[in-house]
Amino acid sequence: MHPPPSLEGVEIAVTGRLASMTRDDAVRAIEERGGRYVEIPSVTTDLLVVGSEGWPLQRDGRLTRALHHARELEQMGCEIRIVDEFEFLIEADLPEQQAGLRRLYTTEQLARILELPIARLRSFVRRGLVRPARVVRRLCYFDFTQVARARALVGLLEQGVTVQDIRRSIGRLERWLPDAASNALSQLALIERGRRLVVRLDDGSLVEPSGQLRFGFADDTIAAEAAALARPPALPVPPRRTGPQDAQDWFAVGLAAEDEGDLERAAEAYHLAQLANGPQPEISFNLGNALHGLDRIAEAAQRYAVAVELDPEYVEAWNNLGNALGELGRYDDAVAAYQRALALEPRYADAHFNLAETLQQLERFEDAERHWRAYLAESPHASDRAYVERMLRECTVRSQA
Repeated sequence: MHPPPSLEGVEIAVTGRLASMTRDDAVRAIEERGGRYVEIPSVTTDLLVVGSEGWPLQRDGRLTRALHHARELEQMGCEIRIVDEFEFLIEADLPEQQAGLRRLYTTEQLARILELPIARLRSFVRRGLVRPARVVRRLCYFDFTQVARARALVGLLEQGVTVQDIRRSIGRLERWLPDAASNALSQLALIERGRRLVVRLDDGSLVEPSGQLRFGFADDTIAAEAAALARPPALPVPPRRTGPQDAQDWFAVGLAAEDEGDLERAAEAYHLAQLANGPQPEISFNLGNALHGLDRIAEAAQRYAVAVELDPEYVEAWNNLGNALGELGRYDDAVAAYQRALALEPRYADAHFNLAETLQQLERFEDAERHWRAYLAESPHASDRAYVERMLRECTVRSQA
């Protein structure tokens, strides 16, 4: 049975990468609903759909060929509409894809989907480039489109695209997609200083495309300071027995080092932050992450344990504690940690995945199957779906043996 012809007689082109489906699936959906797909808009085209996975910009920062054609058609007086992916899904009557596009993802999920290092995504959050749509007991959930577009913009900067080209392209999009373009322009107020690209955040601070925080200077001194700011200063050693240092300052040093991938320096800074003002949940959690990245697993487990002792509802710390305990071969303790995370946040997909994998190692196949299915329910479009389905088949066979 074919879907109702909600796009009867409508000629549609698509530009950019779609987030809710593949291009082939979109073409099929258009044709099944009575529409006609074309690769490049022409005078007969009614609709140009802009994909939500990033921005419809080429590698050089210019608008895509389809958008260039749409702009020319507008100037000729053609009545072509340019809509974002979500509006298209509404007009095409595709509720499942609408729900998928509006689904919220944890930091771990989005990092996997976007092939983005998790430390990089955390850096985006700290710098204000993306903001959680929802926070549950310190566990952040993000809108996919917001993070994908931030990644795309930062990627263009790192490829050497000029500030002027990015601003010009997004400015042209502002008429067609005002909300999205306006958000990008306000989020990324880009300036160029001595051939170094930086982003000015809402609080006035500057951040390099890598996520490294910089400090603003007056125009007449910034050139002289640029070289000194190219790399952060070496981690200072506090004088002995001179009283407590500022834990927030040490924590900021740790964050900057972690953003750069210098985990040794980050771990030292987080440790000094704890010495300055005693253990704090977030500092302990970050120290655990740095130690885990350094393969100091037993020490990482201790720090995660401190984090959940200080804040028993720290969901992500419980999950990471389970990971560390599992790597140490303490599978029963890992199961208990994952179960605690899920008791606090039953929809935590990553904890379902980790718990299922651990239960399968313990040959508790029926329990593992339940959590594999819960993971797929929360991550229906997961890139590791094939692996999870293979684990499910193994659970079914082994539980029936």
